Amino acid sequence: MILFSLAAAMPAAADQTDPRLDALFEELRVGDAHRAEENTARIIDIWSDSQSDTVDLLYERANLAANNGAFDLSLALLDHVTGLAPNFAQGYALRGTVRLTTDDRAGAIEDFSKALELEPRQFEVRTVLAELLLSGGEDRAAYEMFQKALEWNPHDDNARQRARELRREIDGQEI
Repeated sequence: MILFSLAAAMPAAADQTDPRLDALFEELRVGDAHRAEENTARIIDIWSDSQSDTVDLLYERANLAANNGAFDLSLALLDHVTGLAPNFAQGYALRGTVRLTTDDRAGAIEDFSKALELEPRQFEVRTVLAELLLSGGEDRAAYEMFQKALEWNPHDDNARQRARELRREIDGQEI
C-alpha cells in the first residue's frame, strides 16, 4: 500500500511527450519499409515507458496477466495504472484491449478514445477502432480511421489492405 502512496505523490510523466518520438515518426512516415518494423518497436517501447517504476511494474504485470487469460486481474491492475498515471496513453490502450477481449465494447471504446486524446499518433489504437467501426457497419468512418492510422504508420500492410477494400466498397455506394 505504501507503494501506491509514493506513486500518487509523484505522477508519471506523459510517455507521448518523449522528444525521440517526433524523429521516429518522421522516419516511419517517410522512411524505408525495411526499418519500419524497428521504428514501430522503438515507438511502442517509448510509449510503454511511463517514467514511473511503479506504474511500469503494474503495467507489465497487467500485460502478463492478460496474456495468461487473467483478465479480471489485468483490469484491476490497469485501473491502478490509469489512476496513478492519467496521462499514460498506453495504460488506456492496454485496458481498452483487455476490455475488448472481455466483450466490454463500450469500455474499450472509451479507453481507446482516451488513449487517442493523449496520443493522437497511436496507430495501433486507430486500427483497432477502425475494425470496431467496421464491425458496426460504419464503413466510411472505419475507412477514415484506417487512413489516419496510415498517416502515422504507412507501412502497416493490414491497415493498408483493409483501407483499399473499404475504398472499393465505398466507391460503389451512393453518398
